[in-house]
This record gives sequence, structure tokens and C-alpha cells, in this order.
Amino acid sequence: MRPVKTKKKGKLSAPSAAFFSKLLFSTLPYVLSLAVVGALFGSVVVYALNSPTFDLKEVRILNVGSLTPAQAFQFSELKPRENLIRLDLLNVQQVIKKKHPEFKEVRVRRVLPNRVDVVLKRRTPVAQASFASRFVQIDRDLVILPGSASSPFRNLTVVQGSSIPRQGLTVGVTLSDAGTKKAVRLADVIRKSGILRGHQLSMIDISDPRNTSFWVDSDIEVRIGNGHFSDRLKILDQTLKTVALDKERIKYIDLRFDDVVIGPR
Repeated sequence: MRPVKTKKKGKLSAPSAAFFSKLLFSTLPYVLSLAVVGALFGSVVVYALNSPTFDLKEVRILNVGSLTPAQAFQFSELKPRENLIRLDLLNVQQVIKKKHPEFKEVRVRRVLPNRVDVVLKRRTPVAQASFASRFVQIDRDLVILPGSASSPFRNLTVVQGSSIPRQGLTVGVTLSDAGTKKAVRLADVIRKSGILRGHQLSMIDISDPRNTSFWVDSDIEVRIGNGHFSDRLKILDQTLKTVALDKERIKYIDLRFDDVVIGPR
């Protein structure tokens, strides 16, 4: 019997060794290039984090009027010579929102090498809530806005019967009662419909949750009930095509029944 020859393990054949050598030499330039790029990037980061070039020198507050440099830093609670690269923009944004809830949107952005821009969007008042002898402006999210008065603001619908929130009537607090939500929604529907034909929506009374009313030109009461606002406003629209809103002749319009009731003065 002839002896069986066994192959020796642990050694690569000549073609395999040549392949791996070729692969190593072909990828080596790329590996070295990546290493160089990484080193350069690290050097740039270290430089940016420590260089006075990126020290904060200016804060611009946009859409809020003219502020002095000191006022701009105070508004944003930033400090001169803070490193712009290390700055947490999200935190700056949250600080401003908490301090100034009258702004609906706050965007903070870096402007290299040494400036921060703060872009603001104010909340727009859509109504004013009446509390005893105090009137406060609210936006469509029912957030209380800066400025209150002992008499109504002009050309802004009054909401009568809102509940005082537990936090009090301070700026940034949200009115959360169902009646105020309903009143603001109703005011929005009336405005968008154009149903009043140039007349003013003066007040919405939600004192009685089952019988919501609104006043036109401060003198004509429209009784609309507790719901089905869109349907009842369509009926009002049809009515006003034949009946003029004359405050000298009309005291109220009642939409709560199958037939519209018009009360004369």
C-alpha cells in the first residue's frame, strides 16, 4: 500500500498570499487618508472649542423691535465670550420660551464666528376674556398674552363667562375651561364664514353653558344654543339674505328652534 500524502496546514498558497498583499497595499492609502482627515478634524474641533475667535460677541433678537446689545444678552440669558461651538441652542430656546410665553415660536441659530440670532414669532390675540373688571387678551391656543385693561380692547371680541384658571391670570397661563374653548372656536367659524357681512362680532357669552349667545355691533343678540354651530350659522346666513342687521329694529335673533325667531325692539 502506498503511503497517503497529507497537506501541511498553516501556510497560505502563493496566490492567496499575493492577493492579501495586493489588497493591503491598495487599501493602505485610503486608511492613511482617513487617519489624516480624522487627525485634522480633531485638531479643528479642539481649536474651535478653545479659540477666542468663536467667543460670543453679539446676540440679535429679530421681530421684537430694537434692543441694545445689553438688552439682547439679557433677553436670551446669554453671556458675552461664551464659546459659540459649546452653546446648547435647544436649551437657549427653552429658556426664552419659559421666560417669554407671549412668543409662539422661538428659533435660535449660530452665525459663525461669534453671533447668535434669535428669531421670534409673537402670539396673535384673537379674543379677550372678561373677568370682573379686568380684560385679558388670549390667542387661539387660549394663552394669556401680556397687557390687560380695566376696559375692553377695541376691535377684539369679548368672551364673557370664562373660568379663572388655578394658576391665576398671569401671562403664559392657558385658559382650559370648555366654555372658552367653545367661544374661541365659534368666533373663528364666524370670522371665516363672513356671515356678519361687515358687522362686528362684539361679544360671546358663555355664562350659561346650555345657551351660548353672541352680540353683533354690541346691540343685537344672537342666541345659538349649546352646539350645532355650523348648521345654525348656515340658517343665520340664509336669514340675513332677506333681513338686514339693523340694531334700531332688531333686539335679538334666536336660532335654537326649527323656525328663526327675530325679536323686535
